[in-house]
Amino acid sequence: MVKVCPFSETKECNEQCPLFVSPTDLNEFVSARLCSIGVLDKKNGSCSLKLLALSQSRMIFENTNTRG
Repeated sequence: MVKVCPFSETKECNEQCPLFVSPTDLNEFVSARLCSIGVLDKKNGSCSLKLLALSQSRMIFENTNTRG
């Protein structure tokens, strides 16, 4: 099943969508950092909203202390 973008006319998250981020759009440092934490796949791009959500959830996970 193809994920659809509610903001795009094509309704598919690909290069035609203005929210799509291609790995070539990022510099090597940012791309490597996002790949190392599992947010970005180097070969495929992703929706910028998805990248933001995954990055923020990873930051919250890393910086949350639990009592146990």
